[in-house]
Amino acid sequence: MTTATPSGDPLFLVTGATGQSGSHAVALLRERGLRVRALARGQDERAQRLRDLGAEVLEVDIFNYTQIRDATEGVHAAYFNFPPAPGYVEAAAKFADAATSSGVHAVVEMSQRGIRPEMSGRVGLQHWIVERLFDRTPMVTTHLRATIFLHWLENFWVRPSADEGLLRLPVGDARFAPINTFDAARVAVAVLQDPDAHDRQRYDLFGAEELDWHQIAAKVQATLGIPVRYESVEIAEMNAALTAGGIPGWLVHHHADVAQEIRDGIFSGMNDLVMTISGAPPATIEQSVEINRAFYDTNGPLALTDELLGRR
Repeated sequence: MTTATPSGDPLFLVTGATGQSGSHAVALLRERGLRVRALARGQDERAQRLRDLGAEVLEVDIFNYTQIRDATEGVHAAYFNFPPAPGYVEAAAKFADAATSSGVHAVVEMSQRGIRPEMSGRVGLQHWIVERLFDRTPMVTTHLRATIFLHWLENFWVRPSADEGLLRLPVGDARFAPINTFDAARVAVAVLQDPDAHDRQRYDLFGAEELDWHQIAAKVQATLGIPVRYESVEIAEMNAALTAGGIPGWLVHHHADVAQEIRDGIFSGMNDLVMTISGAPPATIEQSVEINRAFYDTNGPLALTDELLGRR
């Protein structure tokens, strides 16, 4: 149950509020009894769930400067959370200017681990540019450089039968510590509540344990109680399969870029920042799978099935 909030309390804004990280952030802010303005692209059941939590939900086009300027009026701190989609720099530039004009005090931006100006990946380079863009405003800014999210596991999950599961991805034997979107949101909310202490900081965020995909498969197997194995494929095979499955070209390109960066070790590493900043440890693979157990009954949306790979 959430509590009512006096209208004079600070107002927090969340973009991408119906997505995974954004919706968690809204819920966490409301659990703390804080005023929340959630930006959504439409008024669907996800937006209604946020409204049921007590959030103010606005249907806003993130590329519409006038709408963004109006949405940022009266906001104390904002969580800028944008998916790996075309137009990221444009959306961030409009948001940064609108928020500055509206007097927003602080912005927390969801970025990406390992970004640098010489990156070949489109999304990684855009994150680099957006970080620089926000830092050139008078707002207090913090960048959360998350490693790979655990929904990579869910997206690429293959369920060949009721008796087995398969993790088929083009990432070789690389190791990394995947993070749950809920844990990333907990860090974002902690920073939003005390932004001045984190001004101009860039935080690499990791999950509970650094693993390779064979080890991840073993943990999924132990949780689900069925045989689960990992199979590495080539990036070109993934590209062809996703394209055959109707996935948009920009999203195929994004996953190809990230897969290569995983292979190159860009997302490897560990620290305790999730615990240090949010006050609680990140979820384990087992905990995350158990929470979303029903999801693993069927193929994920990016499953590289035998059919898409041309193996049958």
